[in-house]
Amino acid sequence: MLQAALNNRKKVVLATLAIFLVSLLPMKYISSELFPDTDTGMVSISMAQDESTRLEESAKLARRVSKIFKKLVPEMTQRYAFCGETEEGIGTAVGMEEGPNIVEGGAKLVRKKYRHRSSKEVAAAVRKELEKIPGIERMKVIATTPMKQMMLGGGKQIEVEIVGHDLNVTRQLAEKIKKIFLKTPGAVDVTVSFKRPRQEIHVFINRKKAASLGITAAAVAQVLRSSYYGFEATKYREAGEDFDIFVRLNKPGRSSLDTIGELDIPSLNEQVKTVKLKNIARIVQATGPVQIDRKNRERIITVGADTFGRSLGEVKADVERALKNLDIPPGVTVEFGGEAKEQRKAFRDLYALLIIGGILVVMVIVSQFESFRTPLAVIFAIPFTFTGVILALWLTGLTLNMMSFMAVILLIGVVVNNAIVLLDYADVLRSRGIALMDAIVQAGIHRLRPILMTTFTCLFGMLPLAVSRGEGAEMWQPFGVTVIGGLLASTVIGLIIVPIMYSYFSRKEITPERG
Repeated sequence: MLQAALNNRKKVVLATLAIFLVSLLPMKYISSELFPDTDTGMVSISMAQDESTRLEESAKLARRVSKIFKKLVPEMTQRYAFCGETEEGIGTAVGMEEGPNIVEGGAKLVRKKYRHRSSKEVAAAVRKELEKIPGIERMKVIATTPMKQMMLGGGKQIEVEIVGHDLNVTRQLAEKIKKIFLKTPGAVDVTVSFKRPRQEIHVFINRKKAASLGITAAAVAQVLRSSYYGFEATKYREAGEDFDIFVRLNKPGRSSLDTIGELDIPSLNEQVKTVKLKNIARIVQATGPVQIDRKNRERIITVGADTFGRSLGEVKADVERALKNLDIPPGVTVEFGGEAKEQRKAFRDLYALLIIGGILVVMVIVSQFESFRTPLAVIFAIPFTFTGVILALWLTGLTLNMMSFMAVILLIGVVVNNAIVLLDYADVLRSRGIALMDAIVQAGIHRLRPILMTTFTCLFGMLPLAVSRGEGAEMWQPFGVTVIGGLLASTVIGLIIVPIMYSYFSRKEITPERG
């Protein structure tokens, strides 16, 4: 076969080039993401209602969530649901959202081999039911543990960051981008970081009048805080333990807007003693922003979404195309964040490592052969690595991610080994006075067995990673498939194209050995 290929070198080169170009066509169908989805056996949810929602209403929602898990998830072994906030604010400190309007829940599933649905499919079924509940402003259903989600940044997989000073303008733009996400297939749990203003009581003090009566703003603030939030009056000790005793207005006194103006404010003037709050201040019921997010000291609103059924790269590409047709107001910038941003940064670094690795491999080959001709022939084994990788990912339906990219970098140094073994022996035969073509044919015959042994050793070593279906196998499967596809293609095609290119680059005979 090698002899026939050498006799028809031009036709083989053209056919190989055609195969290489055709194999690149499926590349546009290969999507990308930062990390492959893994089935952790955990489904977690987080929901936020209106900011004015009472804790009692959130508790009802938490019980409803627990019933939904019991009804829709027969695969679960444990479930939980809670609402409100921690006393010490630990949840907020670790990146979770807390408040009387926040409901958290989740379920632990049985092991993967004992169920027919993946954790992503279970999460999708729960999400579909939760979307029917009215009053939920933000919702997130993830098929992973909350701790792992916090380690990955706690945000959405795809985020569009809108930076601008005018909140009204950025909020309107955020609503338009939210509609784009809702229309994009594969985008789920679409949220906007800007929270709706909540009801507040604003107290505007008439400072001149208050000062004439000996009233300070600090005194007004202290009375309001003590009356509605409470203050620690004393401690109660029992069985060696201390309990804080808080004092504040009773519930009827805290539930009416009229009672605020009746509060007595102590005066620094001994003749006045106390003054009603309504006599020195104007009390208005209004709304105010819950929070204003900033990035690099600029106001920012984030529109985010997770993905299901499609990869992160596919959803991001659709959103990016739609954003190009969107009219961006002056003074406002829009850019991608979240996992999509981290993916772009990681892939940029990996591309640089790929190039550096290729350069180092070439330098080593040149130094070993002490020539530029033979290394040029060896390098022709590398492009077909990408051919095999593309076809392998396309046929298996896997994505280009961190694991598969690292496998490609590994292949750069591995796939040239077979070519080196073959051409090094061809150089030895030529140094013994054997003609170029005869040396190539004999090298192919004598080195075929060690080349195949080396290749199949690596292939069978990676086979468990490629075919495993156990817990966490999704993380390493792209690595194994990438190595098998790249090594197989480079070996099969390289055994033909590398000797042919060697025959082109090594027309000059090597000086026979003396001795």
